[in-house]
Amino acid sequence: MESSHYNIAVDCVDKQVQSITEKTAMRDVQWNGSEPEIKQITYGELSKQSHRFANALLDVAIKPGDRLLLRLPNRIEFAVAFFGAMRAGVIPVPTSPLLTEYELEFLVNDSGAVGLVTTLELLPNSKILPKIIVVAKNKNALPLGAYHYETLIKRAIQFFKPRTTQAEDPAYWLYTSGTEKEPKGVIHAHRSIPAHDARVRLWQNLYQTDIAFNTSDLNWSYGLTCGWLDILRQGATAVVYNGPLQPENIYRVIQECEVTVFMSVPGIYRRLVRYLEEKKEEGFGRVRVALSAGEKIPKETRQRFRKRTGLQIYEGLGMTEHSVYLIQRYGEKPVAGSCGSTLPEHRVTILRENLTEAPPGEAGILASHRSCPGLMLGYHNRPEEEKRVLTEDWFLSDDTAKRDAEGNFYFLGRRDDVITAGGYRISPTEVEAVLNQSPDVAESAVIGAEVEKGKSIVKAFVVPATGADASDVIRDRILQFTSAKLARYKVPREIVFLESIPKTHNGKLKRAALRGEHALNRRRE
Repeated sequence: MESSHYNIAVDCVDKQVQSITEKTAMRDVQWNGSEPEIKQITYGELSKQSHRFANALLDVAIKPGDRLLLRLPNRIEFAVAFFGAMRAGVIPVPTSPLLTEYELEFLVNDSGAVGLVTTLELLPNSKILPKIIVVAKNKNALPLGAYHYETLIKRAIQFFKPRTTQAEDPAYWLYTSGTEKEPKGVIHAHRSIPAHDARVRLWQNLYQTDIAFNTSDLNWSYGLTCGWLDILRQGATAVVYNGPLQPENIYRVIQECEVTVFMSVPGIYRRLVRYLEEKKEEGFGRVRVALSAGEKIPKETRQRFRKRTGLQIYEGLGMTEHSVYLIQRYGEKPVAGSCGSTLPEHRVTILRENLTEAPPGEAGILASHRSCPGLMLGYHNRPEEEKRVLTEDWFLSDDTAKRDAEGNFYFLGRRDDVITAGGYRISPTEVEAVLNQSPDVAESAVIGAEVEKGKSIVKAFVVPATGADASDVIRDRILQFTSAKLARYKVPREIVFLESIPKTHNGKLKRAALRGEHALNRRRE
């Protein structure tokens, strides 16, 4: 860290104004019917508007240290509110626009937020907070007591002297996806963004001339940091998108925004590959870097994408508590099966249950040293959970992995996802990787399913490929395919066909939902 005094808003926006005031900071793409509507904002204008928003927060008595929920889609107003809050020492808490009112109310109560920034379309039915700022074209449509975003901005003074913050001070919160338990508020320090500089260089291969597009929502760590804050810190241009994630839409945004660095998730890459093949499209616009995170990308998708576009997909592995911290380095041939190696200045290892380091080849807990600069400060109001994952020296993830002698890591699944069947420990992701190679499978998910007390089997949930009917013939073909590639004890004993695999708003697999479905079916039997 270049100084103990540090503020993300000053670094990502005001610093750029000194040299690239008129450069486009963001391209905001909103999908209107069948057409993209593209707006732009320069670094200079983003600085002015976020200064005004910081003053507006003080005008409505939102004070330093207060939490401000952002219930906004990917758009320019999100950026203004996020940076404006940070200038004022207010803690922005991005949330998914897809949350139900019940879920939103939980976040309000858990975070102790005093305010909410949202749109008229996403305005809660009940008044869950006294201070609500609404982005709306018509201020007369606002409910009684709500503040009009545009009016506040216009009335506010243009300059705000940023509150002095330290690198270790809380900057923003993100909530975990809550796939297994209630979501947890993850507190990140200002220092977390410059901690990504090595990742920007070695994984994203980002230059100031680049235009970067991450398809993820800004309430997800991957979208917020890799796809937005890191881009602005380097003075490049970030594309944010709000619309259907159909491959034809994504491809059009890539073309019209002249994207050079593309970041997405395996599910979108799978659909893009099929679209490019069907349309007989060669190349991928001006894109020179393709990155993926969120889950393991199938080998077949990688190969088909490279054949069609000429681009290698480089994977990264991260989490809400640590963003992306294991990477496949740009320009180097990825090691088969590996999710990458650690970043400089980040000490990552595999630990046994007794917290001693495991040797190469041995599976264990994927752990980060407490000195890692991108690591969270802690959880909000979760002392027991924090004590469980933060030891004196290590942050213990809920992931199981192994590493080789060269320092390449291999993700094996969440610690509570590892299947114990027939006396063997089995990684569900390993089985899924093989299933997804089958021509009859579009997507799959694997769980350990208890069939009687003390006895579990490997059970697969499969979305059939286009043209493959959910039938016993297809089921037998899939089993034959997996039997030829996996040890007998890893082959699924049961296959259930689904129209879609349950996932969170951020695209993460919800194994708990599948385990619940299995348990419900067993009770019915």
